[in-house]
Amino acid sequence: MKSTLPRGTPLALLAMMVALAACTQVQETLQSANEKIHELTGTSETEGSSAPNPKAKPSDSTVSTAADADVALAVRLMEGDGVPHDPKRAVELVIPHADAGHAEAQFLLGLAYGTGQGIEKDRATAVSWYRRAAAQDQAHAQFLLGLASLRGDGAAKDLTEANRWFEKSAQNGNAGAQYQLALTYERGQGVEKDETTAVQWFEKAAEQGHADAQFKTGAAYQVGRGVAKNRAWATRWFAKAALQGVANGQYMTGLAYAAGSGVPKDNAIAYRWFSVAVARGFDKAEPFRNRIGERLNEDRRAKENAAAQRWKPLGAEKATGVEDNPSIAFAQHTLASLGFKPGVADGIFGPKTSGAVKAYEKAKGIPVSGAISRELLNRLKDDPIHAS
Repeated sequence: MKSTLPRGTPLALLAMMVALAACTQVQETLQSANEKIHELTGTSETEGSSAPNPKAKPSDSTVSTAADADVALAVRLMEGDGVPHDPKRAVELVIPHADAGHAEAQFLLGLAYGTGQGIEKDRATAVSWYRRAAAQDQAHAQFLLGLASLRGDGAAKDLTEANRWFEKSAQNGNAGAQYQLALTYERGQGVEKDETTAVQWFEKAAEQGHADAQFKTGAAYQVGRGVAKNRAWATRWFAKAALQGVANGQYMTGLAYAAGSGVPKDNAIAYRWFSVAVARGFDKAEPFRNRIGERLNEDRRAKENAAAQRWKPLGAEKATGVEDNPSIAFAQHTLASLGFKPGVADGIFGPKTSGAVKAYEKAKGIPVSGAISRELLNRLKDDPIHAS
């Protein structure tokens, strides 16, 4: 079975996986565990949220429901999400279900052993639990097995084995595994080097909000490595990575606005992104910021410096949508380049942009919605008039 951990609210549980992965983020997210408990047990908010005893009722469906509820509660205990932080109790909750073969419980128990949360740290035991969960197609466990084999951490170092688990996990939708598999093909590590396959996996992870994958996808489209060159599409991905705090993405977004590459030329926005990158220690951006700053008056520089000081990165869940600022700006710029009239490419969706989308849809003979969708973005990206 594939991973059924609740999704939606980012938890420190998967942040621990980030540290293990040595990536910016593993972009699998968790839905409110409290809601999941109510959903599984059929209780309401007023009836309480304590998980049922899995031994209380004998039916298989009830046992499964109780196990899922205990796992959801264990996630909250590990995070301290609405309940006291108690990883030891979390481990106690999942052990019987892991022993009984519950894949999510096996993964969580492995994670507890791997990080030393609630139990003595033991990487070899962690890997043994990951193996049990991975055999049931648990994507997170497959990913961590790949990392263990890649590094020789709790398992024998074996690049072939690592790539096998990364492939399985990537196919099951794990963004961290998709990113790692893309790196494998990009570098030719244990497989024949294949830049086309690499960018395909980078883009799959990018679509899920993986910030480093977003930057890598932008870089591929910027120069046409493994994919047709498309600077507007590249800038969209650079901007998405920038919004999540990737300094190199902020620098590249600054360059795009300074040169008008895939976005309208705007020195003030370029100055702001260069300033944000510099504030994050990306010194390469400093001379560009200073040079662009000479083109702005003192008041505008002060305004943009203040904006850069206030700037905070978005979470992945706010950088994956199709109506996020970079996606809207891309659509506006592309529609304008194709002769439609979306108004200023400011990344704000309004009547003019909707009207331009409708006109484009009518011209292409596709259903008219006036909305920005993933399908529309991909069609604009691949439009032969603009893709260059």
